Amino acid sequence: MRIILMDYLEDSERVMTAGALATRSSKVAADISPTDKQVSNMIKWTKEMKLSSVLNFSYYVFSIEGVSRSFTHQWVRYRMAAHMQQSLRYVKVNTDRFNWFITPPTIVEKGADAVIEYIRNQIRSGQVYLDLIQRGIPPEDARFALPIGVKTHLSSAFNAEEMIHIIYQRTCFDAQWEIRTVAYAILLAGLIVHPKIFDGVGPSCIYEGICRGVGKWRCLNDAKKVWGNVVKMANEARSEFLNLERGDFLKLDLTDILGYHAPMNVVKRVEEELGLPVNLDINVLLEVKKK
Repeated sequence: MRIILMDYLEDSERVMTAGALATRSSKVAADISPTDKQVSNMIKWTKEMKLSSVLNFSYYVFSIEGVSRSFTHQWVRYRMAAHMQQSLRYVKVNTDRFNWFITPPTIVEKGADAVIEYIRNQIRSGQVYLDLIQRGIPPEDARFALPIGVKTHLSSAFNAEEMIHIIYQRTCFDAQWEIRTVAYAILLAGLIVHPKIFDGVGPSCIYEGICRGVGKWRCLNDAKKVWGNVVKMANEARSEFLNLERGDFLKLDLTDILGYHAPMNVVKRVEEELGLPVNLDINVLLEVKKK
């Protein structure tokens, strides 16, 4: 899984503060130079009051790859965002390789037998897909044979209000694991480029002190641990990010805090049974462009 913050409005925090201050001033926003304290106070108040008109002034464009169609079916429901996804009408999936589908960690945790059964089903689906194409079936119809776990990629753009809304909803441990992983990754990216806007943002149990999941606080400690690791990594990475040249990318491996390492005994058993190399890890990579 690779999440890339491709573009954003660099000076959003000051721009949105100047615009907000101008609403109560004889000066226009372009003639206002807010202090750091004014920026911090205005953004804090804006988030508390949920002022859409202010939060809409900051914009972000992400590229997300190595995720499943199961993930994107959820992700594109955020209609206050714009999405452009890889088309399976025009792109042929190379099902001759092993890594064209996602293997959920919960299946791996059930042991080698569950993984073997799952992978064999995926391989069979891929063979049917290729057979249909070879028979002259158009890709837009042959894709019906592909499982929902097929890998895909897309680009998404949204403002700060929608990004905070996504993070607030999907960092909850009730969220599906892929979308929760992406939500924490984009939070980390936001904390690096605009720490004042995303300060304190996280799952509802942390952001508002309200449990909105079915777990009824049972996952609070897990949420606090992951959120704390994300905030810590963002704080540590920000100085490195600020020292980059414009156009360079800060690259972070988030696998240890957001990904999954498959047990080697399971991997070995699956490889022996199927006779092919497998990668059951969920690697999570984040890249942030320096403007």
